[in-house]
Order: sequence, then C-alpha cells, then structure tokens
Amino acid sequence: MASVWLTGIALVLAGPVPALLARARWTRSVPRAAIVLWQSVAVAAVLAAVGSALAAPEALLRVFLHPEERTGVALAVAVGAAAVLAGLIVVRLVVVLVLLAVRTRVRRARHRDMVDLLARADRGDAVGALRAGTVRVLDGAVPFAYCVPGRVGREGRVVLTGAALDTLCPNELRAVIAHEQAHLDARHDLVREGFTALHKAFPVIVRSREARDTVALLLEMLADDAGRRRHGDAAMAGALDAFASTGRAGYGTDVVERLERIRSHVRGGRALAVGTYLAAVALVVVPTITIVVPWLADALPVVGIR
Repeated sequence: MASVWLTGIALVLAGPVPALLARARWTRSVPRAAIVLWQSVAVAAVLAAVGSALAAPEALLRVFLHPEERTGVALAVAVGAAAVLAGLIVVRLVVVLVLLAVRTRVRRARHRDMVDLLARADRGDAVGALRAGTVRVLDGAVPFAYCVPGRVGREGRVVLTGAALDTLCPNELRAVIAHEQAHLDARHDLVREGFTALHKAFPVIVRSREARDTVALLLEMLADDAGRRRHGDAAMAGALDAFASTGRAGYGTDVVERLERIRSHVRGGRALAVGTYLAAVALVVVPTITIVVPWLADALPVVGIR
C-alpha cells in the first residue's frame, strides 16, 4: 500500500501541483519563500519516486506470497529489484546533474574569458566605481545586461552593453547592477541548474517545464527586489522599461509581469512567507511520517532488520 501512495504522491507532485503552483499569483509576493516551496515540491517528488521503487517489490511479496514464503530466493529477488529500481532513479539524476554542471562550467569559463577580452576599458571606467572588478562593458546597439557566474576563487561578471550606459540614468544603472550582482551573490545559477537537471532527468511522460520556468521568473523577481531595496522602485522599473522597449527578450520574457509587480509595489507579508516555508517543510515531513515510517516499521523485519 505504501508503494501505491508514494507513486500517487510522486505523480501529483510532478504534474498537477506544478501546474497549479505556476498559475498562483501569491507566489510573486514572496519569491524567496516560493522558491523554497518549489524546491520542496521537487525534493518530495524525487523522494516519493525513490520510496515507491523501494516499496513496490516488498508490496508484491505481500500480495502474492504467504508470510512464511517471504524468505530465501523470493526475498533476495525483492530486495535486489528494489535496489535496482531506486538506484536507476538516483543514478540517472546524479549523472544528469554532473554532466550539466561540467558542461555549464566549461561554457561559462569560456564566456568569462571572452567577456574580459572584448570589454571596453574606457566605458568600464564609467561604472567601475559601482562594483569594481566585476562589471564589463561590451559594444552593443541594444541596451541589455546579464551576469556570468564565477567559480571558486574567481568572481563572476556583470555584463552591460554600451547602449545600456547611454540609455539608463545613473540610478537605473545602479539598480541593474544590483539586480545582476544579487544573482551572483546568492548563486541563483545553482538553483536554476538543479531544476534544469530535474527537468532533463524526469521521464518525458511526466516532464514539465513549469517548475523550471516559474523558478527562473521568481529568481528574476528576487533579484529585482534587491535592486528595489538599494535604489528604489522607480529606478528598477525604469531600467526594466528601457530594456523592454527595445523588444529584447533575452533580459526576461516575463519582463512585463515583473514591471507590473514593481509598479504595483507588490511586497509579501511575513505571515504569507512563514506559511509558505511551513508548507515547504510539510511537503517533505508529512509523507515521511505518515507513509514511509510505518512502511519501514513493517518492511525492515521482513529482511531481518529490527
């Protein structure tokens, strides 16, 4: 029975829950807590899938064999099957994550080197005092900005085009740099990598882009909040409006939603944030206590563990 419940939880957390959570508007008020909730949904889905794989063979033993027959070869086959099924899930996820991490870091290292090579030193002096050592300015007729995460012992890069310097006022420019620096300081790239790996590792039949895409939007909103705190809503909104008016999608396909959020002065209350954090904890803890622990209490003695 535990296997059935865990399978159901895994399917619900991989499909309907992300679909509903992606459409929820309240998450925009508390992006940090909402990201933690999304992470909890992902962790709970993986744990439920692994738990289901571990519990399924033991459940089949209970259905088809009498208690005195659940020993010897039958027990060994069940334990082996459980280990293989759970191992396949874990190994696939780990392999996808490692390959993604390696390829991403190689690509970023090359990107940082190219940015350093092509950066305009004369334009960089105009913003160097704002965040010395991290800002690079490239030639470009379209105003936009992005960041390239660093690695251990090496700083990331905040990249601006010359058009951004010409278009934005000083306060808007500072807000943009604060936004990109927030991504670097909080290592938002690691959060993105985790959800990208989960997306690639999940079977196509239950795979959904909603978690990956919604978390990416929430991370942008979280970085927007960093710019708002330091330089005000007007500066952050003005910068986004300047980028959006160029039609540049690379700065964020949901830039209109982010602009509306800032102009509406959306800020979540502490009660909503605390409730979201508690929901995130409950997603992992409740199934463990109500399903996994009782199942382990019954299953472990069957394999000789008391």
